[in-house]
Amino acid sequence: MFRQLLTPRWVGMLAGLAVVVAACSWLGMWQLGVARDSGRQETVAAAAALERAPLQQVTAAHSDFRAEMSNRPVTVTGTYAAERTLLVVDRRLGGRAGSWVVTPLESAGGTVPVLRGFVDGTPAEAPAPPAGVVTVSGTLGPGESPRPGDPLPAPQVRSIDLATLVNEWPGDLYNAVVLASAETPGSSAGADVSSTGLTRVPPPPLDAPLNLRNAAYAVQWWVFGIFAIWMWWKMFRAEQQAEDPAAAPKDAPREGATT
Repeated sequence: MFRQLLTPRWVGMLAGLAVVVAACSWLGMWQLGVARDSGRQETVAAAAALERAPLQQVTAAHSDFRAEMSNRPVTVTGTYAAERTLLVVDRRLGGRAGSWVVTPLESAGGTVPVLRGFVDGTPAEAPAPPAGVVTVSGTLGPGESPRPGDPLPAPQVRSIDLATLVNEWPGDLYNAVVLASAETPGSSAGADVSSTGLTRVPPPPLDAPLNLRNAAYAVQWWVFGIFAIWMWWKMFRAEQQAEDPAAAPKDAPREGATT
């Protein structure tokens, strides 16, 4: 068998098989990437198309953060607890390095962390939020996992770790973060009263489901690769059996046959 594999004809066919299998594998991975990108675009478009709703209608304090809540447009009305404002350090926005400004907003349904914006560097004091009743418009995002590192001086933190904040902030805490796009006085629309120097932080990219059509194309390419291997092996065995009749499978003896 191995001597036959080393003949020029079969070495060439084996090389051709390797090219076909490599091409099918690459095309399958390419289609899988297209499926992921298409799914992300569809999910982002679906989230953006949703009508903005009060936070209390979308979720409740201490409730789990569901995947379909990502980038959900919401509004929430309450008062900022300015003394608990946090600076989330080591963040980037475009080509700028700086910090996120996060302030708890105390509403009727509970306290929600509001990512009010981005500031360059790490200021000694966080920009003060608007006083009085404020309505925040923005999108929902999940909390973050803790980041390791040496302790930081207050009010600096490394991440928006809701598991830690629930023990540090009084009252009920929403298991979500509102990425503010506007802050308006009272409960009616008005001018954005965000502090000077803050740049709004856009919603993060979503972990979207696969586009099923392109995912099916990816599977098809991988099946073609497996089929090519099977056909090569079938051709090789057929030629081997033709050259060596003793290697061909014997018919099973029929019942009642005599020798």
